[in-house]
Amino acid sequence: MKSIIINLALLSSLSLAESAFNLEQEKAKLSNKVFNHYDLNHNATLSFEEFATFSKEMQEKEQNKQVAKTIKSCDKDGNNKIELSEVPTLKERREMFKEPRKMVKMCRMDRGRFEFIDKDKDEHLTSEEILLSYKNRFQRMGMPPREMPKRDELKEFKERLKACDKNEDGALNLIETTSNLCYMTSDIFLQYSSTSEASFKIAEVTHPPKIDKAMGIEHKLKECDGNGDKQLTLVEATSMWCHISSDTFSELDTNGDKLLVKSELTGMFDQRIEPQKFSFKIMKNMPPAAQIHVALGQCDGDKNGKLSREEAKKCELSMEVFEKFDYDKSDTIEANDLEIQRKKREFEMVDMNSDNKIDIKEFTERMGNRCRIF
Repeated sequence: MKSIIINLALLSSLSLAESAFNLEQEKAKLSNKVFNHYDLNHNATLSFEEFATFSKEMQEKEQNKQVAKTIKSCDKDGNNKIELSEVPTLKERREMFKEPRKMVKMCRMDRGRFEFIDKDKDEHLTSEEILLSYKNRFQRMGMPPREMPKRDELKEFKERLKACDKNEDGALNLIETTSNLCYMTSDIFLQYSSTSEASFKIAEVTHPPKIDKAMGIEHKLKECDGNGDKQLTLVEATSMWCHISSDTFSELDTNGDKLLVKSELTGMFDQRIEPQKFSFKIMKNMPPAAQIHVALGQCDGDKNGKLSREEAKKCELSMEVFEKFDYDKSDTIEANDLEIQRKKREFEMVDMNSDNKIDIKEFTERMGNRCRIF
């Protein structure tokens, strides 16, 4: 009996090894097929131009795949569009997060993103609109201010209030406002209610809450403090409700005890600076690509989406960095130059022996997994 079990185990391990080997074989076959498709001069290597074509088309395929996944997760009536009514509210999303089984089927879109993408305000998104949003997704640093999405703070606040309305009567009392579903303080509640006993109607709210520094700290602590012990762990701080990054957590944790208390949270409000603004001194210590992004956002004086040599000099950008990113030598840097530089960095990553060309072995090793989308 024991020998039968051992033999079965051996057969099982052999079949697993064989399937793993076959997977590698299939990966290699697909890599060869893709490689040959882009090797236009059939010299068994990819030049930068050939690789750039591959990278561009793969990026487009990946974006199309993401669009299809997004629509599939939200499109309940099967019309290949996403209606606003199909996107869960903040309250519905919070409820889903409590049940892991529901999260699997959750729509991969929130209402804030829906409204930002829905430029024509017809309350439905087509695959073309979603794809355009992927292509136009702004850079985290250096994005010109005119491209920043405009926030309707009052509308966002009212959406949040609706998520707090447990009995869905259109009004909030003190209990609902300060509950764990709402994460607001009694001070905020009293800005809209005449007394702590009187509820207020959500529809009658005319402005977002006015939060001073002290109230802001109390609000942040209540919002993030999951177990109510008046201090934040790294897990609580970096949760989806709190949005304090791990880097910020480390900066605020002045005594190094891996906890944030109210006095340490004060530093978060003291250090707050205007977004997208960097001094020349800070900019010079950034990586070259980040310097260009910042310069495009802050130094594009005529707002034409390009950084001229004169604008770069005024911004004290190193001419060495400027020359590196001015790929077409037009004395201006624009989005296309940045995209080419991104592809060059990707090319250099794949070109493991740095001979300025990519052979099939390098391609399979570094790009084999991406070929599955081909």
